[in-house]
Amino acid sequence: MPDRVVLQLWNRYKWEYKNRSMYRDGRAAPRWPWYAESLDPDVAQTLHEYGVHGGALLDVGTCSGTQAIALAKLGFEVTGTDVSETALGQARANLAGEEACLAVEFVLDDIVSTRLPADRFDVILDRACFHSIYHFGTERYIENVLRILKPHGMVLLKTMSAEEERFDDYDTIGNLTVQMPRHFDRKLLRDTFADSFAIHDIRDSFFYSSNLERPARAYLTILSAVERD
Repeated sequence: MPDRVVLQLWNRYKWEYKNRSMYRDGRAAPRWPWYAESLDPDVAQTLHEYGVHGGALLDVGTCSGTQAIALAKLGFEVTGTDVSETALGQARANLAGEEACLAVEFVLDDIVSTRLPADRFDVILDRACFHSIYHFGTERYIENVLRILKPHGMVLLKTMSAEEERFDDYDTIGNLTVQMPRHFDRKLLRDTFADSFAIHDIRDSFFYSSNLERPARAYLTILSAVERD
């Protein structure tokens, strides 16, 4: 398999190409099957359940920024990041269409080699980023999330479920053919994160969608950093 830097570049070019293709006809709303015009209800419910009503929040893989903007409306100070300039341009355009002055910043950044400061965020929301980089970025993803998360911060991670039979495409990475996005079961999620995080819950969920009548099945994993020495 190619080294990590090559894989990161491949990943960035892939998403930039896909986003340029998505928006080339001037469409404001993408056709991504996971695109949702409003905040996922289970994300809002989980934040309320855990008593998290504000603070610094990172939306990893923000794409067109709808989740980030909705969270800012709830009172969070939001940073939305993506590896695609085209996606961020659309996110900024969507933000410009809002009447209120919202605490949202959209930044070009790759979580696998992030330049975001340490101990910055109370909440990290990942809605469909990790399951696209699992095959080459897991170790650095976990390392960087732990670095930028505050000591008592929370991670809300949404990944494709192994029970979802659709969206089962494959990419070639080096000499390997891998499922993209990776479909997870509960065991794989536990095995991936249990050494580095406290796993509070793994919930049946969906990628709520404005484009599909039957949204894709997902898991919402609720994590916090293991107590530091």
